[in-house]
Amino acid sequence: MMGRWAQRFATAIERPVIAYGAALGAVVGAALLRVACGAVMADPPNYMTFYPAVLFATLVAGARGGLAATLVSALLVAGLWLDAQQGLFTAIFIVTAATTVLIGRAIRTAVLRGVEAEERFRIFQEQARDGFVIVEPARENGQVVDFYCTYSNRAAEKMALADGRGLKGRRILEALPGDNGRMMVERMAALYQTGGSDDIEVRRIVGGRAVFIASSGVRLPGGLAVTFRDVTAQRQSEQALRTGEARVRALLDSLPQLIWSTRGDGYCDYLSPQWVEFTGIPAERQFDTGWQDSIHPEDRDAVAQAWVQAVNGGLPYDVEYRLRRHDGVWRWMGARASAVRGEDGRVTRWFGTSSDITEVVQARAELEERVAVRSRELERSLAERAETEAALAQAQRLETVGRLTGGVAHDFNNLLTVVIGGLDMILQHPDDRSRVTRLAEAALAAGRRGEQLVRQLMAFSRRQELKLELVDVPGLIEEIEPLVRRAIGEDVNLTIRQHGPVGWSRLDPAQFEAALLNLVVNAADAAPLHGGDIEIALQQRRLADGEVAGAAAGDYVTVAVSDNGAGMTPEILARAFEPFFTTKDVGKGTGLGLAQVYGFIKQVGGAAAISSSIGFGSTVTLYLPAAAAEAGSHAAPAAPDEGEWARGARVLLVEDDAAVRAVTESLLTDFGCRVEGAPDGPTALGRLQAGERFDLLISDIVMPGGMSGVELARAARARDARLPIVLTSGYAGERLGEGAEALTWPLLRKPFRAEQLGMAVREALERGPVSV
Repeated sequence: MMGRWAQRFATAIERPVIAYGAALGAVVGAALLRVACGAVMADPPNYMTFYPAVLFATLVAGARGGLAATLVSALLVAGLWLDAQQGLFTAIFIVTAATTVLIGRAIRTAVLRGVEAEERFRIFQEQARDGFVIVEPARENGQVVDFYCTYSNRAAEKMALADGRGLKGRRILEALPGDNGRMMVERMAALYQTGGSDDIEVRRIVGGRAVFIASSGVRLPGGLAVTFRDVTAQRQSEQALRTGEARVRALLDSLPQLIWSTRGDGYCDYLSPQWVEFTGIPAERQFDTGWQDSIHPEDRDAVAQAWVQAVNGGLPYDVEYRLRRHDGVWRWMGARASAVRGEDGRVTRWFGTSSDITEVVQARAELEERVAVRSRELERSLAERAETEAALAQAQRLETVGRLTGGVAHDFNNLLTVVIGGLDMILQHPDDRSRVTRLAEAALAAGRRGEQLVRQLMAFSRRQELKLELVDVPGLIEEIEPLVRRAIGEDVNLTIRQHGPVGWSRLDPAQFEAALLNLVVNAADAAPLHGGDIEIALQQRRLADGEVAGAAAGDYVTVAVSDNGAGMTPEILARAFEPFFTTKDVGKGTGLGLAQVYGFIKQVGGAAAISSSIGFGSTVTLYLPAAAAEAGSHAAPAAPDEGEWARGARVLLVEDDAAVRAVTESLLTDFGCRVEGAPDGPTALGRLQAGERFDLLISDIVMPGGMSGVELARAARARDARLPIVLTSGYAGERLGEGAEALTWPLLRKPFRAEQLGMAVREALERGPVSV
């Protein structure tokens, strides 16, 4: 009780008003006691009653409170009961009271520390999960026969196997009757006799079930301090776990797989009996990384790297390797492992299996070999198919060539019949001038038709020489409109419609005229006999890539020719651009019209498309690359005037065909020229190098001897920069070397007429040399 009051007084400073009020009250009480002593005593002591007050003030208010009480006490005594000659007594009181303050301060500090320790002990014990009791021995005839509990915390009260009245203040045998209490008293008595401490776990039967209690005890002066806790659930869990690490082991021992386990850091510390039996090596020799020694040397590094990556990254481990069996045979293993993680996410354990997959690997290898064999067979089959398709394509090309040859032969036989028959009749009757004139004109007309046929063939092959010019497409169509209308006759209505500005394109006007005439004539043939309508529509369009087959993205001038005829079937539409393919009757068409159009349009960098529906007519659209230009000219050159412009001009004529050379030489002679002939380029170049002088060089482009006409012209110009040159060509093909429009010399196309040759020669002689 006194201890508790001391604690309360010692902690009063935590409330200054109360502390200093109590200190002042103690001094006042001491003064009143001095007054009472003076009433009953003749000479009572002046300071005796104030020492307890100073000590009390120190305990409740600390050193400052004690010193304040000393000062107040000295002033009261000096002012009330002492005279001036007794000042020494006051000094002695102050010194002794200050000493009392120091002693009281030490007492107060000890009390406060005790209070703090007791409070901490109380909080700890009240919140502790373990039971805690303090017991003192109960003796009879000098022997310890029981212990009674002087303190028990909340956990102890909850775990007490008592009758509900708790432990504190009761004896052990009273609270725990029977064997449980007796065995506990025996244990406590032994600990009390021997001293020190103990740590035991006991099994008790409580309410018919086993209870496990872990307890620790330590001897105290006059008693024992004992902690205890119920570990029944923990022991049951451990037992269940042991019964389960046994069942699992039995299961693992019965599995055909090789089982292994490692720590979280990858250290192998368990290998199943199957692994040991398979490798024939004791388990302890294979711990850590020793198990890798049984792996095939070719697989070892890859397996070790995969294992390190799995351990460092916590990734699944799934590899295949060869493992040496105890008899030295290598067997393929499929190894897998999974990580077990703790609550913090770190890997605490790895469990893995290695299964014999030798048969699977062998079957897979056999399957891969079969697949490889089948792949090779498939490749051979594809190669054979490709060869077959190539042969079929070759046969189709030969069929096309045969059809082309047949068509050309048919048309040229008709033309040659007119030419040969006419010339034969001229030779039989040379004196009949009117008849000779009529037959010669027929032969000339047949030759010109042959020329047109050859040009159509060259256009389809896209090897004709085009003279490209910047052309105003609407203006050109307007110029040739009368010709087009005459070609279709008066029974068919022709409409030309323009959608907005159309613009210019770079093309050969003559070839475009021929292509447009072909389209219009075809449309007129497809249109009904009465009420036929043909429309030529012009507009400028911007095409996206792939929008029209064969046309790159960009701006185009489109010329669409439409008719209201019967239309084309899909089969006919697919073959419309083939040479010599026609739906017209024999003798009414060569089948080269659309082929010539297709060749021309591709050669100028454009595209052609056909759309048709049965009963709704057809539309052929030409996509001509648009070009920017301010003006264009395609006027036909004027015919040469008669005169002395070629009289005496010395001409070097280079032509490998003797007949063509003879005809050309005769024409030039008629113009008044002096002509020297050469069969090839080297011969002509030799004459030039020999120093012969000529006023004009006329050379074919394609010739034997390893030198083309273009190469001859360049060599001749290198020797004489002032030499005029005219080139001729019937089929330049790949020998031209550059487009005709890029040449610096005029090009005369075969077959040419006398007036065309004369015009070319006169222009060359009058223009003189050109720079290269």
